Amino acid sequence: MNMALTTAALHVRAAQASRAGRKPENEDALGIRIPADTAQTSKGVALALADGVSGAGEGRRAAEVSVQGFLADYYATPDMWTVKTSAFRVLAALNRWLYGQGQQYTQIHQGFLTTFAALVLRSQTAHLFHVGDTRIQRLRGSTLEPLTLDHATRVGAEKTYLTRAFGMDWQVEIDYRAVDVQAGDIFLLSTDGVHEFLPIPRLKRLLAQAQDNPDACCEALLAAAYEAGSDDNISCQVLVIDSLAPLEAEDSRLQASHLPLLPGLVAGQIIDGLHVDAELHASARSQLYRVHDEITRRVMVLKMPSSQFADDAEHLARFALEDWIGQRIDHRNVVKGWPSPRQRQCLYLLQEHLDGETLAAWAKKNPRPPVQTITGFAAQIIKGLRALHRRETLHQDLKPDNLFLCTDGTVKLIDLGSAGVAGLEGGQSRDRPGAAEYAAPEYALNLPRDVRADQFSLAVTLYELLTGQHPFGEAYTRAQSPADFQRLHYTSACRHNPHVPLWLDAALKKACSFLADDRYTSLGEFLMDLESPNPTLAPVSARPWLERDPAGFWRSVALLLAAVALGELFLLMFRSD
Repeated sequence: MNMALTTAALHVRAAQASRAGRKPENEDALGIRIPADTAQTSKGVALALADGVSGAGEGRRAAEVSVQGFLADYYATPDMWTVKTSAFRVLAALNRWLYGQGQQYTQIHQGFLTTFAALVLRSQTAHLFHVGDTRIQRLRGSTLEPLTLDHATRVGAEKTYLTRAFGMDWQVEIDYRAVDVQAGDIFLLSTDGVHEFLPIPRLKRLLAQAQDNPDACCEALLAAAYEAGSDDNISCQVLVIDSLAPLEAEDSRLQASHLPLLPGLVAGQIIDGLHVDAELHASARSQLYRVHDEITRRVMVLKMPSSQFADDAEHLARFALEDWIGQRIDHRNVVKGWPSPRQRQCLYLLQEHLDGETLAAWAKKNPRPPVQTITGFAAQIIKGLRALHRRETLHQDLKPDNLFLCTDGTVKLIDLGSAGVAGLEGGQSRDRPGAAEYAAPEYALNLPRDVRADQFSLAVTLYELLTGQHPFGEAYTRAQSPADFQRLHYTSACRHNPHVPLWLDAALKKACSFLADDRYTSLGEFLMDLESPNPTLAPVSARPWLERDPAGFWRSVALLLAAVALGELFLLMFRSD
């Protein structure tokens, strides 16, 4: 496959080829992305190659996920991130996913394991990322230079063991190198099935053919490796640099960090070809506007940070992360982020436009909603949370204000400004990222948090939708220590709303547990107990009468009081006689 890009200053050609060779199955994966839009300027040209570990069980799938995930997610990262930051964050998330999927295997060299190599060409620099024994080499003139070092240990004459691979551990050390690029350079990415069987002189002669025909060069490399006795899958990629773009003064982070933060927009204003229709919402942190693309007519929501955060690097980094997450997640129950159709002249992000209202607004008009309606909302919210969690992402600010009920009945998670991605943050802040009344105790206590933190927030949200109250009262937001939380007690939802079934209240109470280990192990289990009684969750007979049957309790009290009143009436009548 031959690909080319030609702009006013940049011209590159790329090709790739892959064969199973003498093995029954091809466990290699490879991909090239040469964008022709603004992404080429901000992100560059990317090549990725992975060699799934044979005998690992899921080597082929690991290789495919690594290549496809990298090429998709790298181009969705914010423009303000450098190439290195963007790639490292994407690769860290991919490695964590592979490692998590491989926990069903007990041996260290089994599971979702793969080697990986990527080259990103931006401006006049090639950024190299490498794990394992795939290789990146550069032919400049008559010199073939290896640009990576194998992460492997040779045992004996023929046996080699990987010392580093994607999916082998929770964290992976990724080799990074930035090298200069000149017109005429030829880069080669190859698996060990190719470079281990071709001596350097022959490899140089074959690679030189790429100047005339990159496709033919790749096929010749594979054929030569096979004829030389390669017993492995054989794959390679070739990138030929014909001419380069002018050297940029600043990298992508510096460029984006210098994008102005506008004080606000007005209806009728046009920014980057986006026509501002109306302001939707404004707060001290951000402004939202309904806009439409003047060319495609697509209606979207434009969100920009408040200009008061112009010097707040942490806030701007979170804003950039929100943009990335929105474009990375594609699910009907999560608000969709859109890339900017043109080079941005100021800092903003784009999202799909939704018709409807937040659940907070809906709840004001429906103070005592049917229980079935709320459990229906819960099912959709859980689907959205699962989509985030599959991407190692926590919402961290789940509340009625951040849940949107569309006019067609779809519930979507919105406002990803507090979301966090595992492995992408340098430590856990003591500050609660979202609203304190919905945040799990882990945030106040600075404890490790996982998907069960979102479960807690969901339970509090559902409790509020059913009752209009907080399960632990107003004192919850002031709790800062274990002792503070121990003094708080869960109030049965049945006390506020007698229509809430006891078994549903028991499910909410479990999901609201202060200890994460006492909550549900999965959102699926939580949903099951919300939709049908779990007799093992809390024996009804062991609970106070008021909680077991609030309506019956108060009816009995009323009857008792009526009987007492009648008795007193008869007594007075008897005395008067």
